[in-house]
Amino acid sequence: MVRFCYDTKATHHRRSARMKNSKVERIRQKVAILRQQFLQEDAGLFARALGDQAVAAVMSGLVTPYRERIYPPMDTLRLFVGQVLSSDCACQDVVGRRLSERIAQDQSVNALNTGSYCDARQRLPTTLPVSLSIMIGERLEAMTPSAWRWQGRCVKLFDGTTVTMPDTPSNQQAYPQSREQKPGLGFPIARIGALIGLSSGAILGYQVAACEGKGTGEQSLLGNLLDHLNTGDVLLADALLATWWIIHGATSRG
Repeated sequence: MVRFCYDTKATHHRRSARMKNSKVERIRQKVAILRQQFLQEDAGLFARALGDQAVAAVMSGLVTPYRERIYPPMDTLRLFVGQVLSSDCACQDVVGRRLSERIAQDQSVNALNTGSYCDARQRLPTTLPVSLSIMIGERLEAMTPSAWRWQGRCVKLFDGTTVTMPDTPSNQQAYPQSREQKPGLGFPIARIGALIGLSSGAILGYQVAACEGKGTGEQSLLGNLLDHLNTGDVLLADALLATWWIIHGATSRG
């Protein structure tokens, strides 16, 4: 006897609700693992800044629906941050640690090939680590004791630097090498400007631009970061950045 099961509207809603709840629970578990890796029991200020709900909210808003893989977004982010902070910085080391994790959790064993991990990193939206870093920086700055501030005010530093990048066609187009270097002999150069909280040492925002051309100087980078200033803040920067436009933009924000 053949039985037919019809997916009514009610059962469809129940199934959707279960899938949504299971996804939320998976995100919470991944956030908990992320915190355990980078926080100690008495981490104090930083532990409160990296809240489970806040990280989960950022993940839910930026990460598109995904299949359960060996490298889901939160695990990939956690492994990537650990890779950057480690002394080895090798993808093979990350894959080996992931294999150890899955064996300890009685999950299926992943291959030692680094291709899947590298593909998972490319699937991560670039806005995810940026949003998380800015969120953590702002929360750390807001939670610093008043004794760490100057006259009760938040002092925010701005400074810039340059970095060389891998010599790829896309990098050369976006961040051209110096004109003084012959083609094929130099590396792409990017200019980075960051706003840093003096009391917390956290980066509150940053901008990246080419090293040459219109709108790539430190004044332009600072101008794009003025929205991170709040009423009563003190902006500390090089004397050459005290232009009319910067002063007007900063004072107009309080």
